[in-house]
Amino acid sequence: MILREISFDRFMFTCTGCDHAWGADYDVQHVEDGHGHERDYFFRSGLHCSDPTGLGETTCPHCGRTAVIAHHSAQQAGPAATDEAPEVPVQTPAPAPELPAEIPAPARNVDWDTAPLLSGTR
Repeated sequence: MILREISFDRFMFTCTGCDHAWGADYDVQHVEDGHGHERDYFFRSGLHCSDPTGLGETTCPHCGRTAVIAHHSAQQAGPAATDEAPEVPVQTPAPAPELPAEIPAPARNVDWDTAPLLSGTR
């Protein structure tokens, strides 16, 4: 994947249920897969997230409904990569870890007062 641009985007949201309005800022990586297909990856507070304009992707913080209208209100673009620029790795979301069906219980309790100290060398 080739990173074409990084931008800082601001979206304004309006809940169609309770008319609550708010805004949120996202870092967006605009990438190309090398075959002409483009895709945007959205990040909020450094964490990957869904496209905020996607149907049902944004929840109203006031009433909890997902019937939210998103308006792109501002964008500040970063430097665009050129064809001569080296390929930059793109942050892609890691797959969700598999959760155990049950949290295992400790095999035994450790008496920390009588546990031997570890040596300072490896």
